[in-house]
Amino acid sequence: MRLFVIGDEDTVAGFRMAGVEGTVVKDRQEAADALHQAEQRQEAVLILPQRIAGWVREDIDRIRFGAEQPLIVEVPGREGPTGEAPSLFRLIREAVGIRIEG
Repeated sequence: MRLFVIGDEDTVAGFRMAGVEGTVVKDRQEAADALHQAEQRQEAVLILPQRIAGWVREDIDRIRFGAEQPLIVEVPGREGPTGEAPSLFRLIREAVGIRIEG
């Protein structure tokens, strides 16, 4: 399974130490371009810090609800959890229209 990270310099450097390739992005356009390129390369798992994932939320939702791969994993960035990541309950509700109590 191939992992790929799209993030700020610190996040990408940290994942590179673990053997995961990645791309450093500095703004919304670079993040959108990197996400599109990773999608074209058919990466299996994409890892993005929550702050950067927030920049490309529409693209992430399109991928999550329209394709089997890549799996997109949002991780807290160096600033900590931002609360921007959608909950699993929200993703299920949007995908199938069912509310789950948890």
